[in-house]
Amino acid sequence: MLAPINAQTAIRPIGLAVPPIQSDICVGVPSCAPLIQHELLKTVRHQIPHAYARAERELGLSISRTHELIERRVEIISAAKAIRLARLIAYEPNATDVFDETGRNVLRTLNNRFPGIFRNTVRSLPRSLRSRMALAMTRHVANSFAGSFNHIITESHKGGVLVTIDKGVFSDRLDTLNCAQAYYRQVFETMLQQVAFVDCEVSDARRSRTRLNSCNLSIVWEA
Repeated sequence: MLAPINAQTAIRPIGLAVPPIQSDICVGVPSCAPLIQHELLKTVRHQIPHAYARAERELGLSISRTHELIERRVEIISAAKAIRLARLIAYEPNATDVFDETGRNVLRTLNNRFPGIFRNTVRSLPRSLRSRMALAMTRHVANSFAGSFNHIITESHKGGVLVTIDKGVFSDRLDTLNCAQAYYRQVFETMLQQVAFVDCEVSDARRSRTRLNSCNLSIVWEA
């Protein structure tokens, strides 16, 4: 069994009327890297232009502003606006596609920040070591893609690994939970398949019941 991954210590409906965006920000909102806002906004502008215009108008969000934060090397910001942006687009027919692409792009950007020794050696390792190293590196950057409250646990299961992402950004409401699931699935899939070159299938793990603040993935190693 793989050891539990704890990102805190290792340094994380369609067809309904769109609800109005609330201006209140609750105490205890997680922080996150500006990269999450930036990549989400880029995807929204490409796939749902009218939602991007609304986010710019009502939330004061824009790609130029988030790009400036990244250029200034701001490492952490409140995740409140990213969460509200997620709620804004959650009712769009292609919302999960937006989060799927965002997760892929976030991980690809983070890959460029990984230590050179990781990128240079991971391909030459046996699969079992590549997979462990990839999961460990994902843990290392978890706060950058999952926010400051995240808690990630892995356990061996039927020729693969079950991954639980507790309290990751976007998973705190039913209307954005499916989006969060797509986002985290793509983060782990990109890390394993495109960065560590591990042959595997990453899918949503079956749950006995829906639970807020929890996304569950099943990773099966291919022979």
